[in-house]
Amino acid sequence: MLSGGNQPISNGTARRLRRNGESASHDIVMTTVVCEECGERFALAHRPAFQDAGMAERQAVWLKDTFVWDHIQEQKHSGSIRLPGWSEMKAAPQVASI
Repeated sequence: MLSGGNQPISNGTARRLRRNGESASHDIVMTTVVCEECGERFALAHRPAFQDAGMAERQAVWLKDTFVWDHIQEQKHSGSIRLPGWSEMKAAPQVASI
């Protein structure tokens, strides 16, 4: 999706949290995600005008998967990660009802 100035609208950003927990961003922190492998913590944030709790939940799952791939490929996590929008994330698997 593009804004009026042909710039893509931000779907949010995940930023590594400093050891003291401070974040310099003016965005709204939707949730915090922790890498299960190394324990690094990231604040998942949206711009105030684009807050979406449902998207933040899906982005948190996507981010955890990204962390797994970073470790498989023996890469460090980026300090700042652009988060995908709805159209960029795979549809969640459907759970069969019994």
